Amino acid sequence: MNKRCENCHQSFEPEPGFYFGAMFISYAFNTALFITAWVLLKIFYPDYSLTTLLVTISLAAILALPIIFRLSRSIWIAIFIPYKKKSEPSKNQSAV
Repeated sequence: MNKRCENCHQSFEPEPGFYFGAMFISYAFNTALFITAWVLLKIFYPDYSLTTLLVTISLAAILALPIIFRLSRSIWIAIFIPYKKKSEPSKNQSAV
């Protein structure tokens, strides 16, 4: 993840421990991922074993880790730091 935003130069590391809250968002995403994997396994392979369930959930978690990590941090910072759209030049200013 970049240290600063390329557009507004907002620091993505505002203070030590700021992203501790992102852990809870990541937990929610992983819980949804685990439940989805379990339901899909139950639908498509009803006679699964505990080993199959654990392997399926582990693979899903490992493959989704980079996406969930970045997404949870982005959501957490968006809660506290508002997005400011770049202002467009006014119509009264003429291009020279």
